[in-house]
Amino acid sequence: MPRKLRDSLARIILDRIFRGDFAAGDRLPSIEELGREYGMSVVSVREAIQKLSIMGLVHIRQGGGTFLDKNIPSILEILDARKYVEMATCLLAARNATGEEHALLGRLIERMEEDFARKDFVAYTQKDLEFHLAIGRMSKNVLLSAFLENIQELLFYLQQRTHMLQGTIEKAYRFHPEIAEAIRKRDGCAAQVLIMEHIEAVKRAWSEYDRREDGGPKGGKPRRKFPGRATAGAGRNAAGRRSR
Repeated sequence: MPRKLRDSLARIILDRIFRGDFAAGDRLPSIEELGREYGMSVVSVREAIQKLSIMGLVHIRQGGGTFLDKNIPSILEILDARKYVEMATCLLAARNATGEEHALLGRLIERMEEDFARKDFVAYTQKDLEFHLAIGRMSKNVLLSAFLENIQELLFYLQQRTHMLQGTIEKAYRFHPEIAEAIRKRDGCAAQVLIMEHIEAVKRAWSEYDRREDGGPKGGKPRRKFPGRATAGAGRNAAGRRSR
């Protein structure tokens, strides 16, 4: 079963979750129903659901179906978790990466720059994910690397949406070479600061987008809408919208 097929279905379901098609705790369509709807085999659907289960977004009940978790994290919560994990991987990568890994990261930066110059932002986003996963592996910490690997479909999906926000892809383009250079110089503190600033910039972009969409700050959590096709569901708001 091709990996892209499984991954594409995982992203489709993520899109439905985050735009609020399902309420917190909802039972998802059965594996057979999803297979018929998207023209995929039962094996492909089952593996996509398993990926979402590993992320903690759904729970599989033997003989009872698949249910959306009652506590879907918000975009900002996901970004916070990613920030602290990647601050650790950047610090450790600066200490532990080999010369060969530095060269590989440098070549990846070159390919990202080529994609950016061509305005091929789909390819750029895929390499953006590869960049962060590569640093995780360079850290030589199996648990931190596994965390990022296990949620990579969620990371990629959110990166796609984030890059639709005005100015975010240009800011990311500037941060990546600086992070790679700090790791190459084995300056773990600088790498940590850069990845923190990178992810904080993304958080600010989402907060600003929320304010524009909702007409300014409100007392409660805003109803978030994703740019592009998906509408929001980035957090407990979206997942719980119909359950209240």
